[in-house]
Amino acid sequence: GALSSLVADGIRKAIDGIKECVKEAITITNEIDKATNTFISQTGESTESAEKFRNIMLDIYNDNFGENFEDIAKSMATVKQNLKELDGDELKKATENALLLRDTFEFDINESTRTASMLVKQFGINSEEAFALMAQGAQLGLDKNGDLLDTLNEYAVHYKQLGYSVDDMMNMLVNGTKSGTFSVDKLGDAIKEFGIRSKDTANTTTEGFQLIGLNADKMRKKFAQGGEVAKEATNETLKALFNLDNQVKRNQAGVDLFGTM
Repeated sequence: GALSSLVADGIRKAIDGIKECVKEAITITNEIDKATNTFISQTGESTESAEKFRNIMLDIYNDNFGENFEDIAKSMATVKQNLKELDGDELKKATENALLLRDTFEFDINESTRTASMLVKQFGINSEEAFALMAQGAQLGLDKNGDLLDTLNEYAVHYKQLGYSVDDMMNMLVNGTKSGTFSVDKLGDAIKEFGIRSKDTANTTTEGFQLIGLNADKMRKKFAQGGEVAKEATNETLKALFNLDNQVKRNQAGVDLFGTM
């Protein structure tokens, strides 16, 4: 009667539901298999490692990162190419961070991972710290001209040579932006110029140090040592420069030592 037809209807619906779940599971399996192949072919990793990378991608997908498995595979391949030493959980976290920066700040994954690699190499931090610094920089408005990643990539080595830590570098960029500098690239360029000029024996450099009351030869020796000594010498130079009351002399010394920037 009516009851048996209700039961039959319920069973039919349950079977349809199971079929739908199976169909979805097969689709996801096919997608992730295809994505794993993409990752393997783009990175040159061995097919024996396929299962490991498949599981990492599945974890990233379950954490709600990426548009689909193919997007995750391509992103993870880029991370692996630029941060070669990463594997397992570190690779998963780095890929999620790179996707988060892309979706939040429109940072290209190749650029953000290259920048992370540079920061890791120059300052000895880990990739997670590097991604966090990029995010903080963007939140503080350092990317308003779209040149934060390029600046970090190009000038990290110059800050390092002058004895600055990664925190020093970020603080200097933040302070420079707050005091009205149009572009972080200009700040990085000034540091690069100073790093070069502080060691060379050009007359302009000698003049720059003389104008602010410092001995050029003594300062050059300090800068040549790098590390903490170079950092102290930079701070000494900046202090002497800003303490100079004569505006014309101060501008001249600034250009002599830091270039037109």
